Amino acid sequence: MIDFLLPPACAGCGGSAGEEVRAGDGPVCRNCRLRLPPVPLPVCGRCGAPLGTGDAPSCLECADWPELLAGAHAACLLESPARELVHALKYHGWRGAGDFMGAEMARRAGRAVESAHCVVPVPTSRRNLRRRGYNQAAVIAAALAAGLGRPLLPCLERRGQRGTQTALNPMQRRANVSGAFVMVETFADRVAGRRLLLVDDVVTTGATLVAAVEALRSGGPESVTAYAFARTVPLSLEST
Repeated sequence: MIDFLLPPACAGCGGSAGEEVRAGDGPVCRNCRLRLPPVPLPVCGRCGAPLGTGDAPSCLECADWPELLAGAHAACLLESPARELVHALKYHGWRGAGDFMGAEMARRAGRAVESAHCVVPVPTSRRNLRRRGYNQAAVIAAALAAGLGRPLLPCLERRGQRGTQTALNPMQRRANVSGAFVMVETFADRVAGRRLLLVDDVVTTGATLVAAVEALRSGGPESVTAYAFARTVPLSLEST
């Protein structure tokens, strides 16, 4: 009766997602699941950034990434309905959307992702944690870890709050998160010599990933591979 009067809504389009919710698949309708846009090919083999025509001799997105960061991948492109799902999780309290996102990332995982030993969520600030009630990356990472059958390792903490990355250019993004993360020493033994999967909701320039990897370095991991639900569209593609 409740489902009939107040049917569960889809976090992507606002339509009905009753069947999916009752099946335990999260508040995302079948239509939105099928419409998640893939990252357009060709892409950089290391960071996964779209290369447009593919004529560039090298990728500038990851040219200065540390060697420890083996690569970055994304399940889809940050366009509708992926954008709406990210916003629902991040700004509107739809925690169930994060469960779906993590499960979908596990379903789309490639060999580099599946070779990881454990899953590490990118931490958020205490202010955001109080406001949202959860860390969106941790929600995604928990579902992803369950889907991959890997342990979840919350071994990073974020220092303070420096404001959102959304309106910043690449150089400002890098400066904004430089030194923002610290390794939790009690996890050092579980990080040493392991292949880590660093998880976030969205990857844009990789500035947050690089800062997180620098913090993980002290634990002595074998490598770090980043994996996000969505990747933003480069400005060069948006203008064409």
